[in-house]
Amino acid sequence: MNKKDVYEVYKAAPQAKIIANHFETVNACMLSREEFKQFVEEKGINSYVLVPDNGEKIHF
Repeated sequence: MNKKDVYEVYKAAPQAKIIANHFETVNACMLSREEFKQFVEEKGINSYVLVPDNGEKIHF
């Protein structure tokens, strides 16, 4: 998935929590974690799209 795909998922399910990870994989290497975090912030969806750092745990 790319950042536009994630945004489409958010629009389809705006109350869902989306966790974006695996930024070091081959198919995701076109976009860094920091670039994705900036995109999420610009779209104003950072409350719904979580971008954990390597090793970070998210508790619900």
